[in-house]
Amino acid sequence: MIYPIVAYGDPVLRKVAKDITPDYPNLDKVLENMWETMYGASGVGLAAPQ
Repeated sequence: MIYPIVAYGDPVLRKVAKDITPDYPNLDKVLENMWETMYGASGVGLAAPQ
């Protein structure tokens, strides 16, 4: 699943991301989706609040 990407200036980018632990529910799927999102946008990284 590709997540929506927000651009510079979006207020969500000013939010502090919450810490998670390795036992976070479905963490493997979240990480897989983040990689898919990044590569789908020809990106090199994602900001945590996204």
